[in-house]
Amino acid sequence: MRFLNYLILVIAVVIVSCSKKVTVDRTVAPIPKPAPEINIPTPAFFTLENGLKVFVVENHKLPKVSFQLTVDTDPVLENDKVGLSDLTGELMAEGTLTKSKEEIDNEIDFIGASLYTYGNGVYLSSLSKHSDKALAIASDIMMNPSFPDEQLEKKKKQLASNLKTVSTNANAIASRVSDVVCFGKKHPYGEVQLKEHIDNISIEDCKQHYEKYFRPNVSYLVVVGDISVDEAKEKVQKYFGNWEKREVPKHVYQFPQKVKENRVVFVEKPEAVQSLIQVVYPLKYGMGTTDAAAVKLMTGIFGGAFSSYLNANLREDKAYTYGARGGIQPDRLVGKFSASASVRNEVTDSAIVEFLAEMKHIRNEKVLAEDLTRIRNNSNGSFALSLEKPQTIARFALNTARYGLPGDYYQNYLSRLDQVTAEDVQTVAQKYIHPEACIILVVGNKEVLDKIKRFDGDGVVEILDINGEPKKELKPITNGMTAEKVIEQYFFVRTDLTDMDEVRARFDAIKDMTKEMETKVQGMTIQMTSKQLAPNAISLEVKMNNMLMQKQVFDGKKGQKTTPEGVKDIEEEELKNFKEDAIMHRELRYKELGYQLNLLGIENVLGKEAYKVELISPNNEVAFQYFDITTGLLIYSTSTSVSEGETIISTIEHGDYRAVDGILFAHKINQQVGAQLIDLSVTKISLNTGLTIADFK
Repeated sequence: MRFLNYLILVIAVVIVSCSKKVTVDRTVAPIPKPAPEINIPTPAFFTLENGLKVFVVENHKLPKVSFQLTVDTDPVLENDKVGLSDLTGELMAEGTLTKSKEEIDNEIDFIGASLYTYGNGVYLSSLSKHSDKALAIASDIMMNPSFPDEQLEKKKKQLASNLKTVSTNANAIASRVSDVVCFGKKHPYGEVQLKEHIDNISIEDCKQHYEKYFRPNVSYLVVVGDISVDEAKEKVQKYFGNWEKREVPKHVYQFPQKVKENRVVFVEKPEAVQSLIQVVYPLKYGMGTTDAAAVKLMTGIFGGAFSSYLNANLREDKAYTYGARGGIQPDRLVGKFSASASVRNEVTDSAIVEFLAEMKHIRNEKVLAEDLTRIRNNSNGSFALSLEKPQTIARFALNTARYGLPGDYYQNYLSRLDQVTAEDVQTVAQKYIHPEACIILVVGNKEVLDKIKRFDGDGVVEILDINGEPKKELKPITNGMTAEKVIEQYFFVRTDLTDMDEVRARFDAIKDMTKEMETKVQGMTIQMTSKQLAPNAISLEVKMNNMLMQKQVFDGKKGQKTTPEGVKDIEEEELKNFKEDAIMHRELRYKELGYQLNLLGIENVLGKEAYKVELISPNNEVAFQYFDITTGLLIYSTSTSVSEGETIISTIEHGDYRAVDGILFAHKINQQVGAQLIDLSVTKISLNTGLTIADFK
């Protein structure tokens, strides 16, 4: 687009210089020129005898070369082992039959290369002088992965840790649940990964998946950079020619069932100050359809661009959100319409009204000429800029082969955009935009529930959990248990005592407690030491590889924080947390501290049935504790706080209870604050070591 503007400017200057009588009407926009002809180079292409299809894009501007190998198979329905495909791909770089992970990493570092593997391939780039070494590594990974057991366990732990962060992230929740409600759990795009799925995956599963699907006859290798076609042929044959071809399974899936009227789905994110709204539904829309150019521009006008209808309405006009986007995404199995924004709780229903209004707007009214021209020019400019990268040429060739596109599909891309009319935009909008038959997903605070019922065809909101399953009601209490009795049972179990006066005496005898913990972050060991002194002094010291990073102390009245930058007093707002945390054995003192306790029912937590106890502090802050109904022990707790307008959920898993001086203490503490997750192992607990108030100054 910059090039076209430059040409128009030059022509205008020439005309003015040739005739002083010519005047320019600056109130009229210049007529855009026809789309320029573009010449996209055709990559070299060849196929090995084993069926591996290879594209080569020469670019000798820099002495670098990249290799991207894509295994082009149908998506696999993974059932009770969701994540198997991705895990298999990631493990391929963790060791081969000839090299360990450490040896692979050392070789990659030695030649200054970049390598990563994923669910259906491998990418590797290096200096062109190291192309042989790079290809040798890539082919070894693709043809001889060993799938070491220890690396599988590490990957599974990482995946399990990632899952723990889902409940605190509205976008992650919406992504999972929208796929379920849009595609259904019997479609590979609608599967949701659970902890038990990760546990189910074995090394043998990975090996079988690799043997079944990773074959050259369904694969493409794209070579880009400082290498000739002849060199590429020789090297690819040398390193991949012995890769054994084999028949690969094909899969066919039913198209997801569409809704006939609007369906409203809600997922609760406790104490959220914003609602994340997503409007979604599946579409029969794939790459290279005859109306793709019109859909491209319609999507940009509706919700794809910053100046789109949707963003101009919800952000610029109504100020409901920082940004709203939406449009149509093609896919060879099933496409998807999706539009989303995060809005304040109090305008959730109003925002949904505007989503549907803009969907009707693009359907019912022809777009203005200036809107069509602006989005077309943006698309032309983005396309032209992308052609500066040789990787784009390779991607175009790969897409043409994978999706069966016409050979001139990208060559004529700009001319097809140029031919799209306002009538064409309205035609595709009426074909693909369905404000009367869509799924409206809201992730947020339950206070918005009553407001969004009116958008459902039946007036009933479907309440789901973060896995897209119907939200289960708490089981009722039928055994006469109360919140107070649950707390008492917790202390009876920890002490083997049956009288609360004796329990209180046992814990009151603990005058001080020191707890030493450690965790690992990115290979570094972090040591944490907490100390408490009755009645309400506390300190926390954090070291990394035995170097002090931070120390916080509270003596019951004042607090200080020490960091490498210096020492400063803890401010009053933060002191409130210290005052509460400093109280030793706080659960024994809920009543005297003014807490209100409610036993809400029985809920499944961490795979165990647990009593759910609601705690309401004197400041009306709400937290929940979960006690295993079998053991009586505290296994999980959660609380919320608001920081700079954002709701932060904190959770703690309590486990591995062990006796210290005859009292059970949790020795495994997995704590999550927002997206930050820390797995703490308690290495030592010491009681009554003679701490004094001087230790907290």
